[in-house]
Amino acid sequence: MNENIHLEIAKLIGEPISYKLPVPVEIAMVSDLFEVEPGEHLWRYTDVDTAKDTVLKVSAGGAITVVERSPIGDTEITLTGLHSKLEYVEVNDVLSSPDTNILGRRKRAITRSMDKRELKALLDGIINGTDLEGNSALPSSVTIPTVSVDTGDDLYDVIMEAKHAIEDYGDQYILLAGSTVKEKIDTYDKDNASTFNYNVTLSAKLRELGIDVAKIFGTVELTDGGGELALLNAKKFILLARNSRVEEGKPVKFARRRISADIAKLMGADVDKAQRALISVPTPVQASGNKLAYGVYGYESIAFCIPNPKAIAVADCTSII
Repeated sequence: MNENIHLEIAKLIGEPISYKLPVPVEIAMVSDLFEVEPGEHLWRYTDVDTAKDTVLKVSAGGAITVVERSPIGDTEITLTGLHSKLEYVEVNDVLSSPDTNILGRRKRAITRSMDKRELKALLDGIINGTDLEGNSALPSSVTIPTVSVDTGDDLYDVIMEAKHAIEDYGDQYILLAGSTVKEKIDTYDKDNASTFNYNVTLSAKLRELGIDVAKIFGTVELTDGGGELALLNAKKFILLARNSRVEEGKPVKFARRRISADIAKLMGADVDKAQRALISVPTPVQASGNKLAYGVYGYESIAFCIPNPKAIAVADCTSII
């Protein structure tokens, strides 16, 4: 047997991301993406600039009005490590089975799971206003508006209220819809056909208003044995304005730390760009005693913050759908 077979397996497992789309598509839709170098620190402002936008007419004497401003404070953002379970395949099974793609399938499964874990963290952060460490991800004096659902409201009313809550702060909207919300958008016209006093055609209206709809579905387990959780509550939605008028870029900033060159080289990955490690573990693998097996697990380090919460609105539609 090749004494460096674990290195060959590491190369077979390879790198689990495409540099054309290094993060899940939903994260890319709502976030500006950043790469943090190994050892580099990351910072965010602790508040927003509340100074008035003032422009004065030049006075007859040419006097200039002078105002002193104080710097806005900042705080370091903690990058949080995420990892998969250590999965292993016995050497005998690898060498004797015609199924030569088992490691490739585990690579795809780990990649899929970590993508969902990233998205779950970001969506929970938007809804709760906190990062993965439980710290505030928002400026200290601003919150993400939660749309109230009043008596007599239906889904159309709630989505419009969310749009009106954020439209002064941006446009190019994206509606991240839980499964039930998306289904009710699809069937809204038929569901309400008998009671319409006017023709709403909700899906067409959303397109007319420049609101793209993305269904958020799937589950992921956050703790071993803790049970799978939905990425987004099926009856909730999040509306974001991706083209901000008060803060450059998208309302969320998402960062991954780049994997060190030595680890990337071991994976057979691009040493200048790798952001997620799928690490091969040579035999023996520690699992209820030593196992003659090859293992694989994924690791990455991520962080996010929400510098423009006014461009985001959240709604819980449980009472109306």
